[in-house]
Amino acid sequence: MKIPTTLVRSLGAAATVLGLLLAPPPAAAQSSTFGPGDIFLSTEDGQIQWRRPDGTLNGLLLGTAAGKPEGLRLDAASNLYVARWCVSAVATSTCAVGNTVEKFNQHGMSLGTVGSGYNCNPHAVAFDALGNAYVGQADCSGNILKLHLGQAPVAYAAAAETRGTFWIDMAADGCTIFYTSIGPNVKRFDTCGNVQRPDFNLAPLPGGVGHDLRVLPDGGLLVTSASVVARLDATGALLQTYTVPGTRYWVGLDLVGDGTFWVADYLTSDVYRFDIATGAVVASFNTGTASQTVISVAVVKAGAVVCP
Repeated sequence: MKIPTTLVRSLGAAATVLGLLLAPPPAAAQSSTFGPGDIFLSTEDGQIQWRRPDGTLNGLLLGTAAGKPEGLRLDAASNLYVARWCVSAVATSTCAVGNTVEKFNQHGMSLGTVGSGYNCNPHAVAFDALGNAYVGQADCSGNILKLHLGQAPVAYAAAAETRGTFWIDMAADGCTIFYTSIGPNVKRFDTCGNVQRPDFNLAPLPGGVGHDLRVLPDGGLLVTSASVVARLDATGALLQTYTVPGTRYWVGLDLVGDGTFWVADYLTSDVYRFDIATGAVVASFNTGTASQTVISVAVVKAGAVVCP
């Protein structure tokens, strides 16, 4: 993940040209199967953390694909998808290592890579109600890719602001992708009509830059915007903001499904759970990684399909 240069520190070759993190889960691991409320986090030092609903660390997922883990997403069957960037100092369309999406089953076991046709640096994943996957790409073409099992990917040339289709989410209509491009707007692309739609927000985002976003049941959405998390209503008007004291740069977020959401602060690697209605902080923890490392959050929803 990249943020404005005033907030970026040098991560060094070990973080920018990353293969796999191979570390055993802690001895106190409590579960071998994903469960409702479990939290997953990606960090720029290569970790994919699996935490219990209260934030305690359950273990680390050990991948088989190279590349820094970026955006995370769970499908309807509670399989976890991890976008992995190119293992290269410079993003190029010929990146041959990393540059893919890795899938983990409900037991945290890697099932290998999925999809093809990535131009470079896939960053975020979303699903429609039919189970089709959509992948937003940060660089090169910046296209959104639709992945169908057994078929060639379909590329959508969505308009960019700063960096491609960096974070994405699918609307309830199964056609509209909401996305941000590290700019001041929430953008939209109609995959059914293959056409760009007008920006969703009525005014520039309050933090000046958009990152991760989730569509809400009422047609509005939550979007991280630098120092605040913004809630927009179904018309695109700003309804509410969320933050905590101190300098913050909010990045990945996900809904819990009970009227709360988890969101990660890139600057401190703290993760907070907010009540959507009241804005109150319900819980928090630190990833235990260095500052400016935590990226994405994914949560197993209540009622999700989880097999023993």
